[in-house]
Amino acid sequence: MQAIYTRTIKVKDDMLGEAMEIGKGLAAIRKKYYPKHNIYFSFQIGGDPRTIRETVIGPMFEGDNDSDAKMSADKKYQKLQMQLKKVAVESTIKDEIRFIFSE
Repeated sequence: MQAIYTRTIKVKDDMLGEAMEIGKGLAAIRKKYYPKHNIYFSFQIGGDPRTIRETVIGPMFEGDNDSDAKMSADKKYQKLQMQLKKVAVESTIKDEIRFIFSE
């Protein structure tokens, strides 16, 4: 089943540029382990411009456990996640999964 997964994270005031570079690295790694998915990292303009969002569009729950385990074990992924913790505002992660019922 196709789905849209989003994760939104608030970024510290002076760290948007660094967060965007981290997002580029995370997108490349996710594309390696989820080649059938569309992967996007974006930032908000207007309102609170210090929010970044990861969006993954594609089949969900179809062999994702193996891909997720491999991605989580990737040393570069782990390093980028640690860097992201330094630029993100603690306790601001919001996840959402929406299933696509029309195509």
